[in-house]
Amino acid sequence: MLGSHRGFTLIEAMLVLALLSMILGIGVPAVRQMIHGQQVRKASIDLATALILSRQEAIMRRRAVVLERRDGDWSLGWRIFVDHNGNGAFDAGELVLKTGDAIADGVRISANTPVSHYVRYLPTGRAKLQSGAFQAGTITLCHADAAQAVRRLIISATGRLRTVKEAAGSC
Repeated sequence: MLGSHRGFTLIEAMLVLALLSMILGIGVPAVRQMIHGQQVRKASIDLATALILSRQEAIMRRRAVVLERRDGDWSLGWRIFVDHNGNGAFDAGELVLKTGDAIADGVRISANTPVSHYVRYLPTGRAKLQSGAFQAGTITLCHADAAQAVRRLIISATGRLRTVKEAAGSC
């Protein structure tokens, strides 16, 4: 019965550990990149859905509907509300249609000047600034690691939304 002992030698155990560390060294960064890409994609879809909903609600309700960033940053979330008094700002008593939560850490959202604070849709479906000028602009989403595709939400002068996916880069 002396020859029936089973186990691993030190060399076998070290070989298994070396192979395992090589596999993890290759796999973990790939999974991380996939997660970051999905975070940017989800944020892009959520914000595009909010823009489409805002436009549809403005047309359906025949009232101005505003999609505004929360606490001065699109990354912290947003709110869609019916602008009953037409001042472009959320006031007590105005109907909140939907709110968006803060996005995942690492995802950055930047917008050019016309859409940096809000997007305001009129009952015609057009986006207009409070001054009456047409509101066209681009909201850009990317990840801080700059290894993910950049997504742009482009609002035309007529208020229609177009989504563009570009090569990896930073905002």
